[in-house]
Amino acid sequence: MESYADAMTLLLAFFIMMFAFALVDETKFFDFKVGMVTALGIPSPVTEHAESILLDGSGIAPTLGDNMIPADDLADDTTVPGEADGTITPENAEEVRNVIEQEFEALGASEYVSVEIDERGVVIRFDSRILFESGSAELNVNAPIVLDATARVIADVDNGVDVEGHTDNVPLNAFARFPSNWELSGARASTVVRYLLDAAPLAPSRLAAVGMADTRPRGSNSSESGRAENRRVEVVLRVEGAVAPELQLIEPVDLFDEEFGRQDEGDSGEEDTAAQSAGSDDG
Repeated sequence: MESYADAMTLLLAFFIMMFAFALVDETKFFDFKVGMVTALGIPSPVTEHAESILLDGSGIAPTLGDNMIPADDLADDTTVPGEADGTITPENAEEVRNVIEQEFEALGASEYVSVEIDERGVVIRFDSRILFESGSAELNVNAPIVLDATARVIADVDNGVDVEGHTDNVPLNAFARFPSNWELSGARASTVVRYLLDAAPLAPSRLAAVGMADTRPRGSNSSESGRAENRRVEVVLRVEGAVAPELQLIEPVDLFDEEFGRQDEGDSGEEDTAAQSAGSDDG
């Protein structure tokens, strides 16, 4: 009986341990991943810049140490084209986009930040997870890493800047701080604007905070991957006529075409549009 009891106790402990390993908190794992990537400055620290983890018994730590980039040293020697007159134009917009993209690649944050050109200008698009927790408008611990770099970019030019908050269409729960995604998206945009103003000597008149809720989806709200794509914050450096001809622009959703039929030109239907979008959620 003693041997049997010992065996059962060991088996129980073993399966409890296996069960604990199987439960992964995705939010904490994401924060850990972002922290490691941005601290080391390389996308895959274990496999890149290291020949072998057993090389001469020294492991990979010395190799990784050589590649760590202090945050204060990043982009010190990177200048935005057109810095002399401080303006992004249609002629240098593509070059500016490449420079900004390199800035985030140097930080190791390119997986969560993309830079594009569309009809509005140069757009810096953030996956909302790198800035906010779900349903929150408070910046998380990873946000300063990418927002400080964004503030440096904005300080080098004099173009107007729109900060847009976007969400998916899943309704917020009854206990959420915000009554709908309109308020949540607007609060997130305002939070980013306030941070940028504190992080760099920017004229407040240059910046605008805009809440879009779920009215400008980039993906389908019928799938989790699409909803994740829709949950984002976009910092738009306004450049008139900056559209690259090869880019395919995404048209805004026309709720009237699908639900109510086309309205007369004199009737904008703004109240109905707001009512359709007010129940959406950030997930």
